[in-house]
Amino acid sequence: MKLSRYPLLFLSLLLLLCACTAGKVPEKTRESGGEDSTETSAAVEDNTPALNAFSIDASGSLYKTMAKHAVCTVGTESINTVKKEIFGDNLAWRGSGYGVWNPTQKTLNSKLVDAIRACGVTTLRYPGGIEGDYFHWQETLGSNRKAQIDPFSDAYPTYAEKDGASFYPDFGLDEFFLLCEAADVEPVIQLNAGNGTPEEAVALIRYCLEKGYRVSSFAIGNEVNMKEEAVEGMKVTKTPEEYIAFAQSVYDGLGSLADSVELGVIGLVESHALNAHADWDSKVLSALGDKIDFIDCHLAYAPYFTSEKDSNEDIFRCYMAASDYIGRLIGETKDEILKYGGENAENISIQITEYGPMGTYYNGTVGSVFLAALLQEMLAEPMISSANHLPMLNHPYAANLVGYYNINGTEYFWDNICTYVFRWYAEQIGREVLNVDVDCSSFSAKKVGLIPFVSNAASAAAAVYLEPDKSAGTLFLINKSTTQNQCFDVTLPFESITVESVTELYANDPTAANTWDNPYKVMPKSYRVDSSALRSGTVSAVTKPISVLKIDFKVVK
Repeated sequence: MKLSRYPLLFLSLLLLLCACTAGKVPEKTRESGGEDSTETSAAVEDNTPALNAFSIDASGSLYKTMAKHAVCTVGTESINTVKKEIFGDNLAWRGSGYGVWNPTQKTLNSKLVDAIRACGVTTLRYPGGIEGDYFHWQETLGSNRKAQIDPFSDAYPTYAEKDGASFYPDFGLDEFFLLCEAADVEPVIQLNAGNGTPEEAVALIRYCLEKGYRVSSFAIGNEVNMKEEAVEGMKVTKTPEEYIAFAQSVYDGLGSLADSVELGVIGLVESHALNAHADWDSKVLSALGDKIDFIDCHLAYAPYFTSEKDSNEDIFRCYMAASDYIGRLIGETKDEILKYGGENAENISIQITEYGPMGTYYNGTVGSVFLAALLQEMLAEPMISSANHLPMLNHPYAANLVGYYNINGTEYFWDNICTYVFRWYAEQIGREVLNVDVDCSSFSAKKVGLIPFVSNAASAAAAVYLEPDKSAGTLFLINKSTTQNQCFDVTLPFESITVESVTELYANDPTAANTWDNPYKVMPKSYRVDSSALRSGTVSAVTKPISVLKIDFKVVK
């Protein structure tokens, strides 16, 4: 990485653009939508000659006296294809599926089903996450249901006196499959390796096969490898040896049926703060590597929870550095698979069980920009076969893809900021991921929550997703600086393009969030562009701090 230096902090915008772009400064045009809709520079030039570079100033009136510089070279090589399975989410059984199921009418909430379908999600993982470590599926069927332990019972929507209270599971296994069919998503099933038995897990897989449920994958357990018990006095965690014996019994019980389903184990790299056993992956992969299809990892949250000593700037920098850190964890996981997975190592993929912003400011723009950078990390890695965002809706600690609130029978629906980001990247499904080399400055971030001190984090990120026939694509530019503009100079591998649209995600206040009573506080802004103008394959853009710029283009052949 190279650090661009501007020795005079009082440089005018004109000089800034001259340093960053070629050609004349774009004329003024109006941006539309969202917070602070103001007159802003954009990319319409009446007399632009053919094959001139496309340039846009999205910096607005902020931070004009200083900027960072990123040079992005986009190669012709496709390094991956955007998989639809990356755009999964989690939905728990508790609280009637957080409102998805109407227990009185015994029907799905059709408005919520529509909202789930509209957010871009492609798979749903059930029965929850930690909830699944206490969930007995056979007790959630038909008329003979039994109350299930809820490890989050003191939170919305049950508000019990403490965690671990039991509730009637009206949103049981079959209701979940009804939802998947109605919302046109594929189911992902977590098997209970907490207080369940291998026989129970085997019976669940057999039940799904007999009923014709097309399950994308089954994972043996959730977080039984972590340090703390979710419910005091209820032990569900396991040592590597206990877990290996459990998983081996599942494979033995399935016999040849194991070859007819996608079945994997849970893992966590040695360096992760929540890992109770540094040798978990090495032991599990060494013992079960010849059997498993994937290893299911819990490593893609940020920052988790913060403390009073963490300043806003510390939290912002942590969010912006977190995707780099998680990328390094994914690299460690790949290395462990190749080292301990044996002859089957090349066939073992990585699944990211839960990902996204969690803890402080998770619904803010800063959390959503982190989500964009994280998605770019995951979409570029061929070994990742599936990933599930957390949560879908009404989770009290993380960014919900569906904004939903029921107040005394009145329902409110809205898009959270993360919904826009998730949907943008889900629109890339099936496209080729091009190799992008980004030469930019770096920064460091203090330890916050689960994220340790991070050094040499990139201040910029870029990605290009191209249609298989190379007719059109999307360029994403992420400014991860918390205080400065970022000048991007991008060289695309095409002689000429037309730019169809430019959209920006940004808020003056990175903590600002959409809510039921202010659902449009932060929205993407669209810039007016001349889509008929023929441009060279060069893009220059000035972007605001903590922002995402999305540029849709067509390739002219």
